[in-house]
Amino acid sequence: MADEGNKGEVTYTSNQDGTMTVKDAAGVEVRFAKEDDLLAVKGSKETAEAKVKELESAQTTGNEAAKTEAETLRQGKLQAEAKVTGLEEKIAAGTATAAELTTMTADLVTAKKTGEEQGTKLLELQKTLIVGTFKVPVATVENKTLEQLEVYAEALTAVTGTKLGNYAAGGGGGGTDLSGKNPTELAKIAYEQKK
Repeated sequence: MADEGNKGEVTYTSNQDGTMTVKDAAGVEVRFAKEDDLLAVKGSKETAEAKVKELESAQTTGNEAAKTEAETLRQGKLQAEAKVTGLEEKIAAGTATAAELTTMTADLVTAKKTGEEQGTKLLELQKTLIVGTFKVPVATVENKTLEQLEVYAEALTAVTGTKLGNYAAGGGGGGTDLSGKNPTELAKIAYEQKK
């Protein structure tokens, strides 16, 4: 339906979707919609945007918690490895009594087991972080070692610009800086912290 107004210069058309199209003599069309319809669309858009922000916030919070846990596990693994090295040196030196040797051997087994458990947890957490941060399929990280995952994360960071996190020794968690320490110094630190 077209109504002529202003000496044929403007054409008004009512559309089936409830909008109105106005066309001037130059052929420029402007489409008008009811205010109620515009407010409804705007409200649904704002609701969708709020939901997206909420989901992004939840993901960021979850990633930060996982990064903190990974750093804690990495520090624990380093301390366990240092303790193993220190105990192996003492056992090899042979300066301990039979009772001390038995105790150190038991401590060595416990430290190795703890290091392996923390290494496994760290590996699984690293996989989860890579999948969550870079949105890669789980199958791509499923059979990778910790070293391979670190290289993979570094490559993904270079390509996407998204950083996984700082996992350098002493890089987080407020723990003791263990970088640049030899195994004997690490064992001493671990022994002092156990007291």
